[in-house]
Amino acid sequence: MTGNPNPKARRSERHPIQMAVTLLTEPNEAENRNEAFTVDLSRHGCRIEASASLIPGQLVHLLPSESPGAAILGRVVWVGKPASDLAGESGIEFLQPFPSLV
Repeated sequence: MTGNPNPKARRSERHPIQMAVTLLTEPNEAENRNEAFTVDLSRHGCRIEASASLIPGQLVHLLPSESPGAAILGRVVWVGKPASDLAGESGIEFLQPFPSLV
């Protein structure tokens, strides 16, 4: 895993919310749409489970299944190492706070 943030340094509380999202790695290209799920969610980011190959620093768009028109822009902060407990998971920092969590 690369750069997994220290839990004590988080800006907002995480909530264990599993939500289906479409992950766009290149927003204008249909072949870069991947199905993903949030593992947990906070106002400032989320942990997702996805089969997409992501790299730290990469910009992504998350489209919640419940409101697909509301794209959330984020940046990949860390990616779980293969064969680890976090394999297939990534940490996403939102560029704007998620409005529905207080």
